[in-house]
Amino acid sequence: MECLHNIHRNKRETTAATRQGMTTPGLHRSTEFDLQRLSRAVHLLEACGWYWGSMTGEEAKRLLRRKEVGTFLLRDSSDSAYLFCISVRTARGTTSVRIDYTPEGNFRLDSDGSSPEYDCVLKLVHHYMKDSNAEKPKHYWLEPTGRRAIAVKFSRPLVGKVPDLQHLCRTVINKHTPEDRITQLPLPERLKKYLRDYPYGH
Repeated sequence: MECLHNIHRNKRETTAATRQGMTTPGLHRSTEFDLQRLSRAVHLLEACGWYWGSMTGEEAKRLLRRKEVGTFLLRDSSDSAYLFCISVRTARGTTSVRIDYTPEGNFRLDSDGSSPEYDCVLKLVHHYMKDSNAEKPKHYWLEPTGRRAIAVKFSRPLVGKVPDLQHLCRTVINKHTPEDRITQLPLPERLKKYLRDYPYGH
């Protein structure tokens, strides 16, 4: 897929930058670390069913045009400096925000201010999904003037392909079982590992 190509391209660029002494100040992780983290990110995204791969912003707008506010999808970023992007339907139409891969090897929404960082794209998305259900949301879209406009709401992913039955069962179990209780379930160890490999409810 295109994003896998980008991962290998980024690996080459990172290696070249290292040879030229252009590493980011304070950055001590290895290229292999990046490759493993990004490969795992792609693996989880391909399993979720709502990662759409290569898609333009206009195509995302068409898909989300008649959807409920809070419906979103994950796709490859059209900006070559970023790997992934989230497009979401808001009360004012569809907007897209890029996902930044930080010097520390984490993922965050691209913004002027500080924003939460996670070691997995899906962890990042689920953070905002959880906040969307909060009585007082913590995150807001900003207008060009800097004024807080409307709360960030990621409530429902737009599924692009129906996952297999095994994966659907896994998400149902994960949705109703705290992650630290998975090991206590009366299941064979291989099934527990299968649940832990994708510890999300969507």
